[in-house]
Amino acid sequence: MVGNNCHLASGEANFRNPGLTPPLSRIITVYPPLLQILASLPLYARSELPVLLAGEPGTGKELVAEALWQLSPRGGQPFLRINCATLLESLACSELFGHLQGSFTDARRSRCGKFKLAHGGTLFLDEVGDLPLAIQPRLLRAVEQGEIEPVGADAPIRVDVRLVAASNQDLPGLMAQGRFRHDLFDRLAVLFLHLPPLRERGEDILLLAHHFAQGAARLLGGERPVGFTAAAARRLQQHLWPGNVRELKNVITRAVLFNAGALIRERDLSFTSPLAGRGGPPYLPRVQDFPARPGRTQLEELLLAEGGNISALSRRLRVCSKTIYRWLHSHHIDLMQIRTAPGN
Repeated sequence: MVGNNCHLASGEANFRNPGLTPPLSRIITVYPPLLQILASLPLYARSELPVLLAGEPGTGKELVAEALWQLSPRGGQPFLRINCATLLESLACSELFGHLQGSFTDARRSRCGKFKLAHGGTLFLDEVGDLPLAIQPRLLRAVEQGEIEPVGADAPIRVDVRLVAASNQDLPGLMAQGRFRHDLFDRLAVLFLHLPPLRERGEDILLLAHHFAQGAARLLGGERPVGFTAAAARRLQQHLWPGNVRELKNVITRAVLFNAGALIRERDLSFTSPLAGRGGPPYLPRVQDFPARPGRTQLEELLLAEGGNISALSRRLRVCSKTIYRWLHSHHIDLMQIRTAPGN
């Protein structure tokens, strides 16, 4: 259960944006489309309908989910989070719906699943695209009927839970492959929000950079830089930020740690994301520069540059997501490894 001291995955705590209510004021932005999303959250929060959040890793989906909970009538009730990517198929039912003592070999005691623990509150299903296919009908029943059936139980039990789901994957592409149920997508995406990547947010990059520099300086103590040279500022704005806000925070924290001067210089910026550090901004080939079918190395680099986001790459290459998944299969590329690479 998460209480008032809930963790903010985007690292944007301690900021107050004038004119916004406290749950929203922690999000640092002057980007109009994102401000428009924030303005819609109170309306979304008042509804009991499920919400699906889409966006690349590090764009603040968990922070938005928490804001929806805090702004809702359920704000004083539990907020629970579960990462579906970590669920093994053999244990997913128990984690989500609970089990009775003796229902399987290691069930030495009964256990409440996340749905029962979140009763009356909000359950955040992160990386819902990774939910095992065999579990998806059970989740659909919970969404449609408000019922769950613990492992080993003889009858279902009623639960009252507001669902917020999130994914950085191309869910329509997964549906085309038969890896995600269309009816489940329709039920989870009654309300839908897509969070923009940092590279599209213009002035937000330096705004966030200054915020993180000041925060790191306070944490590290002593005389630490809190500003940037012109060259460093240009470099920050040129970078693609495949890891988005999370990556930016790491880059700035390292720069503050290893620089004792008054300003952060370009050479103080250490990028761990692929395609960074090759001298100047990462090269973004034009569509016509790509072969009809990229080779393994090129496809890996393209995916790394997009943070493992299949939807973003399909738009860039102007091919359907199903084609990219076919390339991945033919090249034996592990998409999860791409997404968990440093900086993603």
